[in-house]
This record gives sequence, C-alpha cells and structure tokens, in this order.
Amino acid sequence: MRTMFTPLKIAGMEVKNRTFMAPMSLGYESQDGTVNEKMEAYWLRRAEGGVGCIIVDATSVDPNVPYLGNTLCFRDEESIKKYKSFTDKVHAYGCKIIPQITHPGPESISAFFGVAPVASSSYPNSMGQMTRELSKEELPGIVALYAKASKNAKEAGFDGIELHCAHAYMLLGSFLSPLRNKRTDEYGGSLLNRARLLFEVLDAIKETCGEDFPIVLRMSGSERDPQGNTLEDMKRLIPYLEKHGVDCFEISGGTQYERCNKIIPCHGEEEFTNLKEARAIRQIAAKPVITVGKILDAQLAEDVLEASEVDGVVLGRALLADPDFVDKAEAKRYDEIAPCAACGVGCVGEQTKRRPASCVINPLAGRELEFEEKPAAEEKDILVIGAGIGGLAAARILAKRGHHVVVFEKEGKAGGQLNLACRAPFKQEISKWIVYLLQECDRYGVEIRYETEANADVIKAENPDIVILATGAKPIVLPVEGMETMIQANDVLSGKVLILGGNAAIIGGGMVGIETAEYVLHHSRGAARVTLIEMTDSIGQGMVPNNLVPTMVRLGQERVQMITGAKVKNVDAGTITVDTKQGEMKYPGFTHVICAVGSKAWNPLHEEIKDTYETYVIGDAKEVAQALEAVREAYELGYRL
Repeated sequence: MRTMFTPLKIAGMEVKNRTFMAPMSLGYESQDGTVNEKMEAYWLRRAEGGVGCIIVDATSVDPNVPYLGNTLCFRDEESIKKYKSFTDKVHAYGCKIIPQITHPGPESISAFFGVAPVASSSYPNSMGQMTRELSKEELPGIVALYAKASKNAKEAGFDGIELHCAHAYMLLGSFLSPLRNKRTDEYGGSLLNRARLLFEVLDAIKETCGEDFPIVLRMSGSERDPQGNTLEDMKRLIPYLEKHGVDCFEISGGTQYERCNKIIPCHGEEEFTNLKEARAIRQIAAKPVITVGKILDAQLAEDVLEASEVDGVVLGRALLADPDFVDKAEAKRYDEIAPCAACGVGCVGEQTKRRPASCVINPLAGRELEFEEKPAAEEKDILVIGAGIGGLAAARILAKRGHHVVVFEKEGKAGGQLNLACRAPFKQEISKWIVYLLQECDRYGVEIRYETEANADVIKAENPDIVILATGAKPIVLPVEGMETMIQANDVLSGKVLILGGNAAIIGGGMVGIETAEYVLHHSRGAARVTLIEMTDSIGQGMVPNNLVPTMVRLGQERVQMITGAKVKNVDAGTITVDTKQGEMKYPGFTHVICAVGSKAWNPLHEEIKDTYETYVIGDAKEVAQALEAVREAYELGYRL
C-alpha cells in the first residue's frame, strides 16, 4: 500500500492515513465561539473527502481574549455539548479531529475593548497596538487556562489537541522567539528559558488529560530571520519537548510580521516550503513529524511520504480548492483534483478585506450549504462566448449538470487574461487553473471551437437556448497627450512587443504594472532599468500581502524606482510630465513608456442579442475584477440554470 494511505499512530490516536487538514482562519466563526452550520458543513465536506485528521482553527483558551473577530472557544458546558455533536459527525466519516489550542496573547483584539493585549514583552503588535509584558505571577494562571481548554476539548470529543507555538506569534510563540522575548527573568534570555512557559503548559496538559491524549506541537522549523530561532535551535529543543509530552511535531516556518510569505507561501515560494527543516527534525525526533507549507501536488506529497522524509502532510489551501483531494489522490485521479495555484486571492485576500474567505477555483468553499449539485431539470443548448477562466468554469458546471455546451473562443487557445498573468516571473502556477478546466470540460463533453469570433449571424446559426457572454476586458488607453507613443502592458506580456533593455517607465503601479516590471527585467538581454509611476500613494494596491511582501523585496533588489502620488499629464519624446502634491514634475530619458492603468469591460454583443436569446454576462465582460469574481459568477449561474 502507498505510504500516504497507511495509518499513523500519535499517542492514543490512530489517523487512518497520513493527511491532515491545516487550521486556517477563514472568517466563518460564530459569535458564541462554537461551530455554526456554515463551519460545520465546510469541515464535514473535507472529512467526507477523505482527509485523515482535521485541525480546527485557532481556539482561544480564554473566551475573554479573542483572536481576530469571532473566536472559537469553550465558553461553557453548553458549548462543549455543541462541539461534541460536531465531533461525532466528523468521526462518522472515520476522520479524527483536534483543535488548535492557543492564547492569542499579542494578537488578541482585546485592545478594542480597553484591555492591552499581553505578550512575553512589550512591543507593537500587527495592529499597531502596544502589548503588555506579563508578570511572572500571572503565568501560572495562563498555564491553567491551557490545561482547562485541553480538558474541555477532550470532553467535547476531540481526539487530541494541537498547541500553537510557531511564527513568533500568539502567546507561546512570543515567549519562544528571541525576536519578541526580551525578558530578563527566568522566562527570557536563553533558549531553554524562553521555552520554559511552553514546558509548563505541556506538563499541565498531560497531567490533566493523560499521557494517551495526543499533543501535536506546531512550531517553526526556522523563523527565517537573522534575529529569530534557527533550525539548530529547534533541533536542540526536540528532546526536551518530547520529555515534556509532545507526541507529534508539525513543522511550519517564518514569522507573522516579518516573514508572512513563509507561513502562507504564495507565488515565488517553493512547494513543500518547510520540508528541509521537517526532514532534519525527523532525523532526530522519536515522535512523528508532519509538515505544512504549500503542499499542493498530490503525487509530490506521495513521493515525499514514500521516501520517509516526513510522517504526514498537512494540507491547507489544497483542501479549500478541492475537498476531495485525498480521495482523488488515493484513486489516482490526479487530473480531477481542482488545483490550488497559491494565489492567496480568495483565502488570504478576502480575509484582509474582512470578508469570509473563498477560493478562486472553488467558490463553494464556505458555501457548501448554498448549492446542491443535481442534474438540470431540463437539458438546454448553451453557447458560451469566451474561453477565459470564467467562461470555462461556467461551461464545466453546466455540462456537468447535463446541458449541452459549446464554447466559442476567438483566439487559438483558451485562458484569456490568465495567458498573460502566468507569464510574469513566479506566476506560472496560475496556468494550472486553465489546464484543469480544459480537462474537466473535455471530461464532461464541452465542445470548444477555437479561432471562432462570435457575431449575431454565427450565434443564430448555432440556435442556442441560452448565451453566456464571457468576452473579458480590453486595456484602458490613458487619455493624455502622447498616448499614441505608449506601449500597452498586455502587448509586452504577450511578447507582441519586445523590450530587451533600455530605460522603461511603467504607468500604473498595480498588479499588472508590477508583473510587467518583473517581466521586462527578467527578459532583458542588456542593461535595463524600470520606473513605476503610480497615481495613488502606494504600489501594489489590492495585492495579497503574502505576494506583495516578496515582490517588493525583489523590486528593491532590482533597484526599481517607484514614484507614487503622481498623475501623468503627458508623454513627449521619452519625458513624462506628472502632477504631484508638490506641483508639476518632469521625468526624462525613457526609451519605452508602458501603459498599465487597468482594463474596461468588453462586451460588444449584449445589446445586439439580448432580446433574441436568454443572455447572461459574467466576469470582466460584466465588471472588471479578479478571477475570483469571474469564477464565482460562473458557478452561481451554472447552478442556477
């Protein structure tokens, strides 16, 4: 049998396979700290899909110290009963479940209620609020809270707990990391002193819950910061942690503030981000070692487990993208797995906007109760115009439900704007969405006609019952003097215009502008310089932090000049004139001026055909947005028709 699908024993818990679902804060929580119907359906769907053990999102040991908005917690006996009902349902699928127990500490939102968040030392947290250093006399009370929450978890039917001590984050992480811990008592200074509170918490949980009740410790194999804990530090700690009761090590990496792109690795980060550290720790640990961090490829995960590099894999966004990831992998139906492309747009980006998380390729994530996948009541002939991600997603759902679907695509290949997006350095992963959707469309019998431009006569000849317009968007031409001398960013990214060197100005410092800057620098064949000119006060507005942070580092290394708060007035012989708060300024000497100021909806057919056919407009053809919105609209329409 393949190793990934063999059982794994962790203290008194036996997991049916070597797959775990990572805790991810997605904004689905209830105000009372229990699992509501939405969260329950989301987790049960992953249990149904074959994952071996679910690790529930951050669960505060103190109901009065919330993490983010509505924090999971064990508030009273009634809440324990509600959790027991939930864990029973998970167990019915043969799946184990453990909560991630934590004291939010510095990451608590208690400051909004007039109470300073606590930490190992005093420092500004991620919200810019100053933390209060815990006194030594307060620590036994903190330890007792961890023990009580773990006991409550056991009473609620959980199979064990995960203890959060990673990323120099939350309370235990703030004590363990030299980045945060500046104490001068026996809880600060040396590595073992910084780990003292963690040891006390572990001892208390084991004493309260028994030796067989598993403790999984989430830790950074390396904080990847010159001031932080190193792999060698963590290796030295392993024997002590095992002595104090850790039954399994989950190896993550990075730090919350400085290295967030290492915690949730997006574009430009390698797959199995923390495998090097996990492999090294497994070589010295007596207890199982599992790892998390951009584990997206089922076959790669199988190879790593087959080689005994780690004992288990922790899947996060891969299970948002496809709740059946594990079952499909076991059946070797790899091509049917909806792929995570590590974009962070739905899972991280929506949360940064204080909206419930979603997923570009799977808009049903978190909305499992809203859609019932059933055959269409009546089979119809449906024509989709445009084979971008929105058009293909709609075609897939409609064909899967039994409709006859034909797609017209004016180009010689599918993908639309994603064909350009995946050309930028570090973004090739995005192409996985189109590869998957094309395979799915083929599986469900969708006919795609390439190099077929739609017009009223062509549509009439097809005689469809329904027409879906997914014709996308066109680049905006900046309406200023000298605009005819500008090059469109799309023409650069497509290779239509080659820029192999020189001094390029890119007007527009959003995502497309940044992609174009990196593309130009990567493909230069001689000396090349790039300047980004942005009208607003910041570069990369709207980009997911986990992508923006490493991108800005790369742009800095390439010495890209960034001019913000500058509205372009005109372009004349390589000189760009802009309006700023300080007045008019001129920037001369550019060999190329590239326009990347956005796109506008392109929908030339709607008015012509809307009275003849039942017609719908989706994606950029309706309103310019991201792939997230295009696929969401496609799914909603596909389940409605």
